Amino acid sequence: MKKIFEMFGILLFTGFSFFYTEKVSNIIKSKDPIMLKINNIKDSNTKEVIKPVINNDEYITGLNGCEIDVKKSYEKMKNYGEFKNELLVMKEVENREIKDKYIVGGNKLEKKVSFLFIIRDNIDENIMNYIKNKNIKVNYFIDQDFLENNTLLIKFMSKESNIYYLGKDSKYIDRYMLFANNLIQSNSSNMPNYCILEDKNDEYLRVCSDYNMKTIKTDYIKNDIFDNVKKTLKNGAIIAIDSNDYEKIKLSLNYALSRGYNIVSLDELLSQNNKCKQ
Repeated sequence: MKKIFEMFGILLFTGFSFFYTEKVSNIIKSKDPIMLKINNIKDSNTKEVIKPVINNDEYITGLNGCEIDVKKSYEKMKNYGEFKNELLVMKEVENREIKDKYIVGGNKLEKKVSFLFIIRDNIDENIMNYIKNKNIKVNYFIDQDFLENNTLLIKFMSKESNIYYLGKDSKYIDRYMLFANNLIQSNSSNMPNYCILEDKNDEYLRVCSDYNMKTIKTDYIKNDIFDNVKKTLKNGAIIAIDSNDYEKIKLSLNYALSRGYNIVSLDELLSQNNKCKQ
């Protein structure tokens, strides 16, 4: 019993020593001129998180915040021997992920839009070639039968743009999801991160969420393409086109570019990442 008490005493003393040493070390750091300067500018270098705009079951994506990584900044400057602004290390302050609601747009801070093309049984090759020649990134949502029967074409399309699953007959059914997503991963350069719906369906929303996919809700432009694109065009817009009208699509893309919009992938438009630079 005596040995047990002695061992317990040693462990207690050792633990207290570590605690005391760390506390003293932290006090010394807090008084260090380098740490004092870092703490003095910490607030002025913080960019607040821009939270997603949530309206019931819909949301527009936000943007992560930025703040100084005090520990890493101190370590770098301590090794250098003095405080230097260019040695500041920034880190992101992340928004929470949302999977149980419908995405209706990207944040409006930058002049970016995404064009989505609904592909069921065919696509005009002129559209693909035009997009390739313009060096812009669009998003193809493709029906399962087309995915299965056109893998070589999918590989060609994915060189310039992203490929996503439209569902089987526009329905997201659990037993098909894994197979369809594997097809996309095997034949394209992007991850199958998104589902798309023209009309809300909470069962499809749940199924997509189960496969770590976010669901986009947007109206499909089928007629009067150019006029409807003009009406829809704004920062963060998601523009879905359900048509093979090459001339009108070409005109619409050219118009967006002429208005100074960057046509980007969904991954870029909806990313909440913030390049935290000093």
